[in-house]
Amino acid sequence: MTAEIVTGSFPRDQIVGFGGLPVLDALPSRGSRHLREAAAAALERMGAPVPPGLPPDERGDAERLAAALADPGSVAWWLPLVSWNGGAFRHTGDHLRWLAERTRTGAVGALVIGGTFDHGRVEADAAEPAGTPRPPVRVTPIGGDPYAGDDEVVLARAVRALAERAADFPNLRALFAGEIDDDQVFHGAEVDAAALLEAFPALEELVMCAHLALRFRATGHRALRRLAFHGMLEPDEIRGIAASRLPALEALELWSAEDFGDEQDPDERSALDELFGGGTLPRLRHLGLRGFTFIDRMVEQLAGSRMLPRLSSLDLSRGPLTDAGAAVLLESAAFRGLERLELGHHRMSADMAGRVARTLGDAGVEVGTGA
Repeated sequence: MTAEIVTGSFPRDQIVGFGGLPVLDALPSRGSRHLREAAAAALERMGAPVPPGLPPDERGDAERLAAALADPGSVAWWLPLVSWNGGAFRHTGDHLRWLAERTRTGAVGALVIGGTFDHGRVEADAAEPAGTPRPPVRVTPIGGDPYAGDDEVVLARAVRALAERAADFPNLRALFAGEIDDDQVFHGAEVDAAALLEAFPALEELVMCAHLALRFRATGHRALRRLAFHGMLEPDEIRGIAASRLPALEALELWSAEDFGDEQDPDERSALDELFGGGTLPRLRHLGLRGFTFIDRMVEQLAGSRMLPRLSSLDLSRGPLTDAGAAVLLESAAFRGLERLELGHHRMSADMAGRVARTLGDAGVEVGTGA
């Protein structure tokens, strides 16, 4: 799909299409149906076509599920983080087992693991509350409180369940894990994204979304072609990406969840210098730096980097790019080697936006500056 759905902080494209496949809401709930309705409405506002399976329809959903069970490689399977069924909560491990018991998971090429992670909301959506308080869950987050509520560990548990059941999905090529509901922000136990790359050596696309919980230690992976993180990354995680051996990586996209007005601190700048100046991503051709409040400073860093001349496309959209940052785009000849530059939802003046579009356009760069 070409229309990007952003109704809140991050894209929701992964509930429409993912890994080159249409997405199937395999275990619909009130929460997932609400997300589908919002995504369909967003597409309508953009004047984009709405896929027939996106708006909730009980009979249609059942028919699509039956067809997908017969041909499990035909869809990207959307499974919830938490559901309520048969008087008990079900989590990602249960949902993966449910799928493995009903179809040939060896044919599954794409998984979307995400949605509501708040157990209370899941109870309310099911209109069948447990009625008893849930005890705290014992966890050991690095530097954190060893006791946490079950909501706070649901995503970490999902990552662990995926790793444990990786053998059931030997042909998995695309994986999304994390937040989808913009009404919720995950502040729970830390989630190690590198563990998923190690569990799925054939994975080509990994997208994760978790605010302030994402961790990415340096790792290696020979097949990964696209890596995207939605949520605030700490400097150590940026360094982890820079130090990783990802020889096939062609697209890297980082979305920030920082509050507008946040300033870039020296440690962040140093980490980005390592990423932009490293040589561990030899095939990288697309870079997305989206939603960063200090995007002007990042453009300055990128202008003189080793990475920029290798890129064919650069996406700086949905960040407050000002005339100061735009001036760097005009002054540095390296940006004129791009094929595509996306600057949508910027804070440039109309005059400067026009100058950028004309100047880089004359150099053969396709520039997007839409609001």
